[in-house]
Amino acid sequence: MNCEYLLDKVFTVSEIGQIIKETVSEMFYGLNVEGEVCNFRTNQSRHWYFSIKDKDGSLLNCTCFAGNNWKERRPENGELVVLKGSLSFWPKGGSLTFNAESIRLKGEGDLRLEIEKRRAYYKSLGYFDDDIKKPLPENISTIGIITSAEGAVIHDIMNVTKRRAPSINLLLFPSLVQGKGAEENIAMRIRQANNFSPCDLLIVCRGGGSEEDLAPYSSTAVIEAIHDSILPVISAVGHDSDFPLSDFVADLRAPTPSAAAELVTEGAYKKRLMLERMEKELHDDIKNILLDKKLWLSSLKMNTAFMHKKLERYKSIILSSYELRRIIRSRMNELSYEKAALDDRLNRSMEERNRRIRDRLRESSSQLSALMKDITLKASNRLKENEVESRLVVMELFRNKKSQAQLLMSRAEDLSPLSILERGYSIMTDEKGRIVRSISQIEKDDDYTVRLSDGYVFVKAEDKNEL
Repeated sequence: MNCEYLLDKVFTVSEIGQIIKETVSEMFYGLNVEGEVCNFRTNQSRHWYFSIKDKDGSLLNCTCFAGNNWKERRPENGELVVLKGSLSFWPKGGSLTFNAESIRLKGEGDLRLEIEKRRAYYKSLGYFDDDIKKPLPENISTIGIITSAEGAVIHDIMNVTKRRAPSINLLLFPSLVQGKGAEENIAMRIRQANNFSPCDLLIVCRGGGSEEDLAPYSSTAVIEAIHDSILPVISAVGHDSDFPLSDFVADLRAPTPSAAAELVTEGAYKKRLMLERMEKELHDDIKNILLDKKLWLSSLKMNTAFMHKKLERYKSIILSSYELRRIIRSRMNELSYEKAALDDRLNRSMEERNRRIRDRLRESSSQLSALMKDITLKASNRLKENEVESRLVVMELFRNKKSQAQLLMSRAEDLSPLSILERGYSIMTDEKGRIVRSISQIEKDDDYTVRLSDGYVFVKAEDKNEL
């Protein structure tokens, strides 16, 4: 723009406002600004109007229109936020406004960036490779659960396990699941389960939450504890849409804690269904055999009753005939013998069928007992072998970690600033705690603090000489 033209021209207020608007919108966009939210309000169009301020008392009016704020969390007065957007000037009101396109809490993006850096680092080390992941054991008798003892997660897992595989034992290692100290507590429980428990596998789990709540499961301590675990580890943290770094380093990921419980009880659940099906089939066979015999007996009773009715009818017709009565008595005797013979045959048949049923039941019971003894013996032998191997591995890991810790402590002492001060050097800081590195930072009559190896000296600058 020609400056001489601007000096010679007389502008209207609207023209000046338009110049400011165009200049601001062209030069100040894609900015990031942080401050404390205040004077928050909204209108019927769902636009957000608020201000942000800093500790120096500066204030900036802000807007976030409905087209942008529908995907954002509504900020509250007093929250420290980071806005991304552009400056805008409203000529009719003569006001400068910052139009926010996105809003996030201060530190929220820093956490996500730190987790992403950590994910890339451990991926480069091979912690997430599929070829190092351990398979789940076929026969599971005890499951270690690392979660809060008061939350709903442990109750959900208990309910699923009791419903599907009540024979499996659950061993709870209560731990913090969020907040200060949670990552160290979770990692300690993982190591404790590996060293001092008879578990076949571990489930590291908790319910859903914010990114800050789930942050301990993406910490270095938890990642390395899962990676070093001798026992297979299942990560079941949050909901299906949550992916903390424990999901990547664990041997298996489950979308929810309840899904993890269903997964580890699948083998026992199938065996239970097989036994129940065998029991039902045997019960149905016995029931069908008894039903056939019952129908046969009913048929015999009906034939006998029919013969009695027929004889009674003949007897009423020829009651006075002696010969006919003799014939009838003879026939009734014959029928009685036949009935006795049939009863005897029926009893022998029932005894034989019952004997075969009892033999079949004894044979099935013997087979089931032998199968259960074999499974129990194999599990016991495998547990003893794993216990010996685990103790040897843990002792070796302990010796290595101890050597590493001693080496790191030695290096830390060599790099400590205090060791430099003991050689005669000192550190000077100004009133705001900033380190003074140059004579140009010294101001006359200002107070300074000199740190020596064994204390502090407070001095005032009366003069300075530059080299």
